[in-house]
Amino acid sequence: MKRLVALSFIGLVTLTVGCSASQRAQTKVQRQPLEKQRREYKTPTNYEHRDRGYDPKTGKLVTYDHKPRVELTDEKAGKYAFKWIGYDGKEKAVVFQRGDVLDVVVSADVSKTSGHQYVYTYTAQNLPTSATYLKRLIVQNLAADVMLDKGGSFMPFTMSNTIFQFREGNWISFDDVSDDVQIDPGQQVQVRVTSSAPPGLVECRASIETVINGAGEEMPSALENLLPGYDDFPKGYTIGPVDYLKALSPQDRIKYVLEKLPQFHALGWITDESAATYEQLLRRGDLNQLLIRLDQDFSASQITTEVRAIIRGAN
Repeated sequence: MKRLVALSFIGLVTLTVGCSASQRAQTKVQRQPLEKQRREYKTPTNYEHRDRGYDPKTGKLVTYDHKPRVELTDEKAGKYAFKWIGYDGKEKAVVFQRGDVLDVVVSADVSKTSGHQYVYTYTAQNLPTSATYLKRLIVQNLAADVMLDKGGSFMPFTMSNTIFQFREGNWISFDDVSDDVQIDPGQQVQVRVTSSAPPGLVECRASIETVINGAGEEMPSALENLLPGYDDFPKGYTIGPVDYLKALSPQDRIKYVLEKLPQFHALGWITDESAATYEQLLRRGDLNQLLIRLDQDFSASQITTEVRAIIRGAN
């Protein structure tokens, strides 16, 4: 996805024009699911013996071989049993589910209040192809005055910017914390934030509950180190509050949209034909004609709510 950001619009036009006759042009928008990466989970071959405690007679540290291992229990659902010999000499196990069994499409719509605030509504669709329920949606923003809506099904929490993956801007994690809430495959959930900042392109992530149950004691480090980090969450892009867009001149706002058009196209937010037309109108600075096209193209499924919101914010 990072390489897509660097594409120039010339590359987009070349791609569109250069398609062979066997390839169909994109005639209707279709948002792409968040990107996933597949990892391997195998029994550790190199590990240190576990400390059991100190011998009361000799005072020496006692260690033992806890025999950590990984067993695939359900390939389709991506479930594994992480097993080891516990401190009491009995076998322990936790059930782990890999994160790439989650298929999620994130969409965003923006409305404006009479007080000149932008209300961002995010919809996370847990697709029927997912193997489990959606646990959390994490959305980035680049604004200082974001207000969180705590009245929805998911509870919002602020992610620490000391976490490497969330060091840029601000990140809000909307989590399933209620026993009465579970966004199963085929279901969706909505969350909201409010800000005075106009919409721009931001990142987002989603995740499942990876560890299904516990074993009554801490997992050995040899197995715990196999657990995925934040980099393994399905990730992608959406729109969110961006402070610096407030201060841009009309010309710089047009430049911003032009730079993002190839990425909008790659994300499935705009069709081939509309992308080419918008590029021409933006280069001419013809925002009036572009705004006329917006609602028509949206009704005809040529653009998504994200493109409509960003271009309106550029006006």
